[in-house]
Amino acid sequence: MVAKLKLGSKRAWFYCIRRCSSRQRRIILRLASNIGSIILFFGFLHIFLTSSLPPIIDQDHNSVHTSFDHLIPSDSFDLFWTMWNTDESTFRDRRLLVIDSLFIHHPQATVIVLSPTLNDTNLFLPYRQRGYQIYSINISLDRMIQWHWYVGDRSRNFLIHWNTLSTYFYSHMNDYVKGISLYLYGGTYIDMDILILQPLPRHEFIGFDRSDSSESCLWCVKNTLGLYLSPSLMRFRSRRKVLREILENTFDHQVYNESCFNCVGSKAFTEHIIQHRDMNDSQLINLKFFEPFRLYPFTWRKTLLIFHNVQKDASLQLADLMIRSYSLRFFGHISDQFSIVHGCLIAFLFDQLDLGVVRPKILNRGGKKTVARVIHLPLYIYTDRKQGRFLGRDVIYLRAGKRISDENVKWNISIHVSNGTIIYSNTSFLSNLNQAQINKILNEISYQPYESTSIDTLNIYLTTSKTYIISSLTIVVFSKWVTFLVKTMETSDQWSVIQRLVTSVETHYPQTIIHIASNLDHQSIYQNILLNLISSDDTKGYSSNKITFIYNIPENNGQSISYNYLVNATSTPFFFLINNNFTIEEYPHIDLLLELIYTYKHIDIIAGQTSENIEELNNFSSFFPGNNQTQELQHDISEDKQDQDLFIPSFDDKVDPDKTNPCHQVDFLPDVFMGRKESLRSIDWDIFFQSKEDEDFFIRSDQANRTVYTCQFI
Repeated sequence: MVAKLKLGSKRAWFYCIRRCSSRQRRIILRLASNIGSIILFFGFLHIFLTSSLPPIIDQDHNSVHTSFDHLIPSDSFDLFWTMWNTDESTFRDRRLLVIDSLFIHHPQATVIVLSPTLNDTNLFLPYRQRGYQIYSINISLDRMIQWHWYVGDRSRNFLIHWNTLSTYFYSHMNDYVKGISLYLYGGTYIDMDILILQPLPRHEFIGFDRSDSSESCLWCVKNTLGLYLSPSLMRFRSRRKVLREILENTFDHQVYNESCFNCVGSKAFTEHIIQHRDMNDSQLINLKFFEPFRLYPFTWRKTLLIFHNVQKDASLQLADLMIRSYSLRFFGHISDQFSIVHGCLIAFLFDQLDLGVVRPKILNRGGKKTVARVIHLPLYIYTDRKQGRFLGRDVIYLRAGKRISDENVKWNISIHVSNGTIIYSNTSFLSNLNQAQINKILNEISYQPYESTSIDTLNIYLTTSKTYIISSLTIVVFSKWVTFLVKTMETSDQWSVIQRLVTSVETHYPQTIIHIASNLDHQSIYQNILLNLISSDDTKGYSSNKITFIYNIPENNGQSISYNYLVNATSTPFFFLINNNFTIEEYPHIDLLLELIYTYKHIDIIAGQTSENIEELNNFSSFFPGNNQTQELQHDISEDKQDQDLFIPSFDDKVDPDKTNPCHQVDFLPDVFMGRKESLRSIDWDIFFQSKEDEDFFIRSDQANRTVYTCQFI
């Protein structure tokens, strides 16, 4: 009967249960077990043979298929390469900070770590369990030869005969891997001591760094103060000719100098890329050359400061970096010997850039890391320049908690606002998501306020089968809270100056009202400078699309009348007072000033960095360079204002309002600052003065208990 049964058939087994004897059933089970073992044996044999076989060469395309080709994303800008060639014990938590920073700003990235030492499962499996694509691939000279990771006979022969005992072998191997990986596949190469501070731009780039060595740099870019191109963070499309030339001409036994540290790294990339740029290489037309502060804001000599220097305004320093810079290099070969002091810049980064995956507890966060939560700033300043995106310093992301570390945790997400619209890149999938998918959604959403919206609340709801998270942040629309105020002077070129000023404001802060006071009444000039001027009945001036207003102030009047008129005409809670030669540069921090004065209700006047020495702003005597120049300041308050009621700000005396305030209180500021209209309109600039009116204004502001602050790094 057994011979007639089809082994493995469910039908045969059920038949045997009913009809076979116990002896027959034992025979069938033994045979089935043996067949299962045979199947498992051949399965493992297949895996072993395929993993040990040499890579497959595609003869049609003259390329090699490696074991990780299937990991390469279709868009090379989503591909990141890095390398680690020392022992796994040296892969400290600050390297995991690099990985966290990358995935926070690029949750869709695929990261390939080429390393002969790292254990892929121990380090990176927790990331993959949460949906992040990161893999460690074993690499060696033999494997690169096997993979055909060379571009010609010279580089192939170099790999075969490379002296692995040379002084800089591992450093030079890193440089070779940078070039060959980008040449074959394209993507972004990043050293493991570079933190990503905001999403990298979606184009090819490489950045300048500074040589702060006492020795002259003969190979640095000509006519610069020691600038060179650093290959520590760069992005290229595949098959760029310049990368091929770097590999073939540098890694050649005829020219290779194993004792020269920089010869195959920065020197080779600088000389070849600059040469190709100067020759108008068509492949480099879209290559962006970043200034040093964009990728490498600190030199290696300042590394100790970012690990040990504790200062009140470190959070402002970080805010400035996350607005102006794409990355920060902490020079691991130097800083690995430094501890991280609580309150320093790196400590702030450790606290802010943490996915909660595998990094150990740092400093004194207490129990915060054990609970999943949404990380974001409490306040978002909406400007057209940001396009409603939550990127860089404004990034929103889900930090996983240890209580829900299992890879099977799935999230549902919904986002709501009251006075605007949330725009998703894809609304098809908002449920049953892993951490990486949630953060990809948060990375891609944008907010669009209604035309009349001045303030809104963004609510994020995240749920699992066991967890419910609600997180909210306030959205403030810049153009509805700030008015630009400017007083022009009677100069021959004042109208071209006004045009530059208005253009710069409308470029960076469109839809924001601008009030201009002028003592020249030339309507025809207004019309030439500001197009489409229309009469404004309620302002007795002229406006451009009801955004830019020009007020006619009688001639021979000082600035005081103009300032008072402008402040009283302001309809927004805050104003930004500027002079007529002020222009907004590429990375303005005016919205950061709004964030600070909005958050700290006791601040009446605030400005960015105005002096290297803050003490200069804490002594009114600096107003008075000589007695003969200060006679008109003998009185403090004009008689008609002595009995005037002043607006007195109120706050809880038991709470130190400056406990978390990163700015410094001073006595006075130059004539560019942001002010709180409600508390300053009762002060006014005294029309008694034809000069020194600003000095008098700050003296009386101090007497009226108004507070003045300056903020470094802004």
